[in-house]
Amino acid sequence: MKLHILAVLGVSLFSHALAASSSTAGLQSTECVSSSDSSDNLFSVKSEVKYSKLFSIEYHDTYKIVNNLSTNNTYALYQCGSTKPDIKNIDAFIPIPVSSAAAWSTSAAMFIEALGVQDRVKNLGTAPSIVSACLQELLEDVIKPFDEGNSTSTDEQEQSNAVVFSMPGGEDTNTTNTVVSTEYLEPSALGRSEWIKFFAVFFNAEERANTAFESIESNYDCFTKKAGEEYDDLRPVVAWTSYAGPTEYNNNTAYWQISFADYKYDLVRDAGARMLNTTGAQATMFSTAAAFLDALEEVDIVIDESFVSYSYDELLKNYGVKDPSKSTYSWVTASRVFRPDRLQSTAGGLDWFEAPVAFADALLQDVIGVAHPKFVKDGYQPIWFRNLADNEPVVVVTASNCTDMYAQRKDPAESCSSLTFQEANPDDEDYEGVDENQTDDLIYDISKSEIINESDSDSSDGAFLSVNALQAAAAVAFTALCAAM
Repeated sequence: MKLHILAVLGVSLFSHALAASSSTAGLQSTECVSSSDSSDNLFSVKSEVKYSKLFSIEYHDTYKIVNNLSTNNTYALYQCGSTKPDIKNIDAFIPIPVSSAAAWSTSAAMFIEALGVQDRVKNLGTAPSIVSACLQELLEDVIKPFDEGNSTSTDEQEQSNAVVFSMPGGEDTNTTNTVVSTEYLEPSALGRSEWIKFFAVFFNAEERANTAFESIESNYDCFTKKAGEEYDDLRPVVAWTSYAGPTEYNNNTAYWQISFADYKYDLVRDAGARMLNTTGAQATMFSTAAAFLDALEEVDIVIDESFVSYSYDELLKNYGVKDPSKSTYSWVTASRVFRPDRLQSTAGGLDWFEAPVAFADALLQDVIGVAHPKFVKDGYQPIWFRNLADNEPVVVVTASNCTDMYAQRKDPAESCSSLTFQEANPDDEDYEGVDENQTDDLIYDISKSEIINESDSDSSDGAFLSVNALQAAAAVAFTALCAAM
């Protein structure tokens, strides 16, 4: 019996139609070819990889070569009806466009929805954790969840699909149609979103992928430019943190962690804020709350990614803040403690690990909204972050929120070019304790601190893993896997 350790990697609250999946608009070579025309150049629309460091695409007349550079897997995708290419060192030969697909991670399922080809999906894993309203609706009658408690049944379901998108360690050695995706390991937000091109090649949907990504890239660049212009002199310090209580899975030893994942660093800088940093490591674990709090002394905003959701009072207790009324930490006095868990499924799955992966511009918009709450208008409400200190509630997404279950996913970001950013006011309560005219990272010297270790893997992003009886074990196991998430 195989164990899939999966990130619960969402989509925005409501679905809007860009193009119905029943349409062939934006798709190329939708029909199988005959041997007589199989030498033609069948792929006039190609996708070029610009930001991603972890996959590549090569085009030939009748086939494509797709490489997952992080796992050293290579896949040959050949147009159905054409001759299977005679090449070696291939992990899977897959006829395209695929007529059926399955996905184990919810991020892969979300990319498929972003392409508008969810009508091809037969099976999904971690179904209760899926936040997408329309995928939830499809799961009611059309898509079948994987029978995760029965390995024989799961194998049969996998073999019935033309392709199965999995994660490292989740590949089924009994099948020849498994493709490993690692979008969550990309070191940049735009690099993660560019994986829409990776999934597109299996459906000959390059035109849709190119159009979607170019829009995301342009919008992201606009947000970065405007945030830099308006907030360069007033950049709050942001720390991405988490707490793990003592359990049998961590030797009954609590630890506190600060994450410095590359994509978070880029987001914070691009949002007009500063990053708390220590060294070149991706994460630093602290063995005592006192050492952890010492590192947070000059932090203005805390983004908590702890595995178990809790109240603000519980967070303060877990962090070692004994009397918040006497606290001198500006993230406490200004009530700027956030969690990226606003949108959830009924079972507690987080949209944070779905839509933000695909829509980097919407993610940057959200981080700007955390760093500069009035950047567009008073009362801006982020899509994924909620202010724990203000007791903001979570929003549960259900199938009833879907308006068209076969529609192509719409980017939830605002159009940056149509927005007028408001200038930051140093006297505003949102900037209490924020140092002016500081643009460099806040560097904390950990040499004298009590730390467990510095790591090039970042476990905090595995904080909200699959919702099941193995939660604690999965959280610990995922520490080594999520190097840049």
